[in-house]
Amino acid sequence: MKVKLLKDKEDGAVKLIKDSILEVDEKTGAEMIEKKEAIVYVEEVEKQEINKELEKMTTEIKVEEKADIKVISEEPTWKSMGEFLGAVVKAGREHEIDKRLIKSTGQNETTPADGGYTVGTDLAKFITQQAQAAAVIEPKCSHMEIGPNYTGIKIPQLNETTRSITTLFGGVRVYCVAEGIAKTPFKQAYYQKDIQLKKLCAVNYVTDELLQDNTALEGFIRMNVGKAFAWTKDNEIINGTLTAATAIVNNAATAEVTFAGANPTAAEIAQMYTANLNRARAEWYMSTHQYSHLIALATTGTFPLFQPSFTTAPAGTLLGRPINIIEQAGVETDESAFMFLDLTDYLVIGKGGIQEAVSIHVKFLEDETAFRWTTRFGGAPLMASTITLPDGSVVSSLVTRD
Repeated sequence: MKVKLLKDKEDGAVKLIKDSILEVDEKTGAEMIEKKEAIVYVEEVEKQEINKELEKMTTEIKVEEKADIKVISEEPTWKSMGEFLGAVVKAGREHEIDKRLIKSTGQNETTPADGGYTVGTDLAKFITQQAQAAAVIEPKCSHMEIGPNYTGIKIPQLNETTRSITTLFGGVRVYCVAEGIAKTPFKQAYYQKDIQLKKLCAVNYVTDELLQDNTALEGFIRMNVGKAFAWTKDNEIINGTLTAATAIVNNAATAEVTFAGANPTAAEIAQMYTANLNRARAEWYMSTHQYSHLIALATTGTFPLFQPSFTTAPAGTLLGRPINIIEQAGVETDESAFMFLDLTDYLVIGKGGIQEAVSIHVKFLEDETAFRWTTRFGGAPLMASTITLPDGSVVSSLVTRD
């Protein structure tokens, strides 16, 4: 039989250590167990011993893992975008990889791919923050992130072009009936709008001299990328120049108010204001030229139109709603020169944020490094068309001049 010693034991000249496993005859084993010098060692006891050993090893591994994580968390983060870009380029050209490029905090390992190196998510954060700070139109829209297996989205739009008792919200019918009379069910009519993601791309060529100065590099990238993405997205929502998004101007869902001249009169501004279905949420968007004219058009009779209001809006208010001066607005006669918009009725879709890459080979002979950024973007009004009210007024949540 097998026994396990509970304490040290001397057997003649041999000293047996506690926890030793001995093979003894039945009589000797019984005597040792009776004297409480040992216990029977069976398979179950062996399993318990193994489990204890495994638990001890696991604890030691966990302690080591915690120590490793602690070391990683104490590594310095990137001080600036310029420092990060410089490290990426150095990894590609000199094969000296900064440990911060491969630490487990979401950054990508700098492995060669198609003649270049992947740029980590730190840069995406810098560029995205700059774009968000510079954008005026896009942040005020409704937003939806598209899943990994899709390239767009189909949204239902109410088929309502006139508002009457028989066409409310695409066909909702409300009846006045006598008791016991059967009710007639209604069926709403819908359009289906297909919004597809389009790719927006920006490429920068940076000289070796500029790469040597992290501060200058950061300013260069911020100036040429973050603000450019913001400006382009705003322009796409308003004008649709690149057809990446459905433009607000000249859209079936946009109500247009005719201006007799290049600049609006008080009466025309009032028409734009009343043409918006969501006046409590809508804001004014206009060109610099139209804004300068608006300041001079201060009152109509004794009623103030334009009012300075640095707490409500830096550019003041028009009929109590904030004014936004945008660079994407066209010349005086363009629809985009003067607008009154509730942008929550415009849906912007995106996918995966900003993707970045850098190549040291595209402009190798010119001593330049190519940085590339791409993002997926699309958008369209949520309304299918303008609505004609019983009094003949044409209204929408999006209103421009004509």
